[in-house]
Amino acid sequence: MIFGTDGVRDIGGEGLLSPDSVDRLGQAIAGHMSRNGSAGGRVLIARDTRTSGPGIEKILTNALRREGCSTIHAGVLPTPAVSLLVPDGVADLGLVISASHNPPEFNGIKILDGSGSKLDISQEEAISRDHERHAGQPNASLEIEMEEGLGDRYLEKLMDSFPAGEFLQGLSVVLDCARGAACHWGPEAFQRAGAEVTVVHGEPDGERINVGCGSLHPEVLGEEVKRIGAAVGIALDGDADRALFCDESGTHVDGDDVIVIWARAMLEEGLLDPPIVALTVMSNVGVEEYLNRHGVSVVRTAVGDRAVAAALKESGGMLGGEPSGHIICPAEAATGDGIRTALAVARRVVQSGRPLSNLYSGIERFPQEQKTLKIQERPPLVQLSLLSATMDQAQQALGSEGRILVRYSGTEPLLRILVEARSQSDAELWIERLERSAQAEEALGVIPASA
Repeated sequence: MIFGTDGVRDIGGEGLLSPDSVDRLGQAIAGHMSRNGSAGGRVLIARDTRTSGPGIEKILTNALRREGCSTIHAGVLPTPAVSLLVPDGVADLGLVISASHNPPEFNGIKILDGSGSKLDISQEEAISRDHERHAGQPNASLEIEMEEGLGDRYLEKLMDSFPAGEFLQGLSVVLDCARGAACHWGPEAFQRAGAEVTVVHGEPDGERINVGCGSLHPEVLGEEVKRIGAAVGIALDGDADRALFCDESGTHVDGDDVIVIWARAMLEEGLLDPPIVALTVMSNVGVEEYLNRHGVSVVRTAVGDRAVAAALKESGGMLGGEPSGHIICPAEAATGDGIRTALAVARRVVQSGRPLSNLYSGIERFPQEQKTLKIQERPPLVQLSLLSATMDQAQQALGSEGRILVRYSGTEPLLRILVEARSQSDAELWIERLERSAQAEEALGVIPASA
């Protein structure tokens, strides 16, 4: 299986993204289209600002055309733009060359079907099998012509979801574009909405995308919000499919808070029908308890916005998301859109006449501790006897008053550990023990933080 939780991802030009592998993936994608009734169809390709993107795009394009597909090239455009444009008749399938929030050396290929949704597991498994059997014939020599107007078309469709006119008139916002795909489209959307926009990290730079900025570094945004006295701070990631926030005091506002804000707004407007929200296992139990107190049921899913989207489809729910800022409102779009989320939260501030800090107050979060370890190998967790034993001890000790989550990252060579407990001391105790156990597992090949 070549897919992680969000497409195919690796160091740009290496491993799964080597020229040979990318060519084989292009052939496999064409085979997927043939199986699904769009043989020789149109493929819309967009990318973020990473320096490896144009080379990957040329190899993919050559492979697709060799297999009889035609390609449409949008240039630098957010992932959610492709999710909107494909079902709007632009193409039969969408590809986004991006590694989202990952560091600049990474890249990836996301695949969106004719409805703008991510593929299901069975489809990814079939593509993976085809990728294995094909022979690569990589060629990056062709010239690619970009099609003008696709970004504007995306923005028009996006803004159609909001009131006409300058509905954010006078609202002061700071927008961190992470030097990525939203550098033009994010500021343009907020300017059209009438906001007073201060842009940081708004120059496209594929060598520094996500570095010290964007959704991974809300503390940078918070300082700028306090410095200029803005009402809202918004941090996007490299391909703008997620958004995190800072309130007027510079305090970090995560995806859990956003779900609460958006769910309460939809309840007031009679739009949360049925009153169901999908959260991943990463969301704080305190958020679930808060939503339950306000008459909203919670469905828990695995990590990843695809899992959230599947849970919403099955339950009929109208809102779901992750603490990382992926928020899905299926009535508006098939995937998360950081710019859409940002506009919705900003609109709620204006509508309510209250500061952002007031819109998520009242949530009593469980203390939560997290650790991330760089690793060289990813053996099944059940094979790690020391770590597994500590996990069992932690869960028995915490009982119903807490939980643990140990998992591999779906996009990077990382082991992530989360402990949530009623008391801060319990959370700290067990995160330390689990971290030590993981570091002692030779099979993981944990890389010291100083390395």
